[in-house]
Amino acid sequence: MSNCPKCSSEALVETPALGNIPLDVCPGCSGIWFDKGELEALLKQSQGWDSADFSLINSMPEGLICPRCKNKMSRGGLVNPLLVVDKCEACGGLWLDPHELELVKKLLGLSGGPSEVKVDRPAPVPEAPPVRDVKTVLIKVVSGVCAILGLIGVSAELYLYFSPAASVAHAPSVGLSVASVMFFIGGVFALNWED
Repeated sequence: MSNCPKCSSEALVETPALGNIPLDVCPGCSGIWFDKGELEALLKQSQGWDSADFSLINSMPEGLICPRCKNKMSRGGLVNPLLVVDKCEACGGLWLDPHELELVKKLLGLSGGPSEVKVDRPAPVPEAPPVRDVKTVLIKVVSGVCAILGLIGVSAELYLYFSPAASVAHAPSVGLSVASVMFFIGGVFALNWED
């Protein structure tokens, strides 16, 4: 998708609104981008027009940036020196501001047919959810297992500590209690860690 050479933040929208030729129109300024040969095809289709010279008159290399090949376009007269447009000499594309198509047709002695197109901005494409790599998923799984094992260890040690001595086979261990707490805390922190 190409951006408008005038409104750089606007993406050109392809539409067959003029003579069923897929032209690119800016939803912001309504300018039209014609790839090489498209203006001639449009005039031939809608007006029965045969040919004209679309070389720029008094061409100056100080125009806009071409939306197709990103080269600097030349600025000059089209059909008449007073109708100043931007044309890319590299790819042959032509940029017409709003209402300039009507002026081209008048200068060529043509009438009728559509001369202006309005398009809506395309709906924004929703962003895809981030893809997690295998390493991150594995770290989260191991962290969850550590947190669960730590919780089980702490629970077992608390059970041994609060149970009567005659009802349990062995006494609670300080080392096992500390290790269980460390596993639990480490697992919880690792689960909540953001990349």
